Amino acid sequence: MELALDFILIGGIVVNLLILGLLFKIKDKQLPHRILFVFFTLLFTVSLFGYAQTHQVDWLIVICWVPEEIAPWCIAPLLLIYVRSIFLNAHGLLKRHWFHFIPALLYLLFIAIPFLISWLQQDFLFEYLRWLTEYATEGVIIIRCLYHIGYASFALLLFFRYKRLMKSNFSSLSEKEFLWIQYLLIGTLFVVGVDLVTEVLHVSFDIKFFGSEPSGGTLVLVVIIFLILYLGYYGVNQSRILLPQFLLVEMAGKSPEIKIPSYTFTTSEIQELEEGLQNLFLHQKPYLDEDLTLHKLATLLGTGDKKLSTFLNQHLQTTFFDLVNKARVASVKEKMASDEYDRYTLLGIAYESGFKSKTSFNRIFKKETGLSPSAFRKRQK
Repeated sequence: MELALDFILIGGIVVNLLILGLLFKIKDKQLPHRILFVFFTLLFTVSLFGYAQTHQVDWLIVICWVPEEIAPWCIAPLLLIYVRSIFLNAHGLLKRHWFHFIPALLYLLFIAIPFLISWLQQDFLFEYLRWLTEYATEGVIIIRCLYHIGYASFALLLFFRYKRLMKSNFSSLSEKEFLWIQYLLIGTLFVVGVDLVTEVLHVSFDIKFFGSEPSGGTLVLVVIIFLILYLGYYGVNQSRILLPQFLLVEMAGKSPEIKIPSYTFTTSEIQELEEGLQNLFLHQKPYLDEDLTLHKLATLLGTGDKKLSTFLNQHLQTTFFDLVNKARVASVKEKMASDEYDRYTLLGIAYESGFKSKTSFNRIFKKETGLSPSAFRKRQK
């Protein structure tokens, strides 16, 4: 068991260092990169502390004590600010959300540091620390878990809201672009859930995990390591490592609004927008631009982003994402039927029609036609 635990711990520490290295190498670091760097640094100290405890390396325990103790209280608000920093204007974001770290600061000053000093001098620095150790340790852990679950759940809900808005503004986005962030949030919730369940089982039924470990701390540590390993593996195997950098570039400092205001369109405005869209798609073919956004299309039509989005939703019962990709699928089908594109591969036709990746092309084409691109081409031939 000890050998297996050592292998898992060392593997997690190494992968964590690799992730930190990847983040450190990014030249133009923005706020999301910095937040991720802090996040994985905290996880690194948790892993290192677990290794130090397992092998009773006192000097390493002292070094990792404070960051390991405050990690759960810092990671929770960091996840929320991370989601906001990706989708919103990051300028001044930390200043506006500093108060989220007040619990971490209080825990640091009144529990983490005093406990470290008490451990070093082998006697309690304050009497309340003795009381906490004897009567309230499990309660503090449960409160910490609930605190973390609340933040992570809110961050996940916010992420889904922003994701829906982004997909209605950018024509080339797909589910894959958001998966890493989604796995990060859900994985963190799972780890905290394991921590909470093991603690409740211990308090209620005196169930112990990993032999003498009553709180399930070793089990939670193993789950954390597997989360690090999975996120590292999944992130490195994506075209956009660890962070959807395209979001930062595309938004260019613009903050999306969650609520789109309603507009009252006159009959002439509806007709003008419909005819404008038809003529634009027929003659200029803006959907061939793989980086087409709602803002670009609105500019070509001579209207506003929100007004166009409302028009598409209210009067055409569609979204910008669906409108553009239907046009791209129609373009692909037209090219498949043309002798001029006989020598083109399906991916070549897809790129010529405005699609940005093979994955999104296959998924969207099958959604629109009910067939894969290759099956559709065979049937057409």
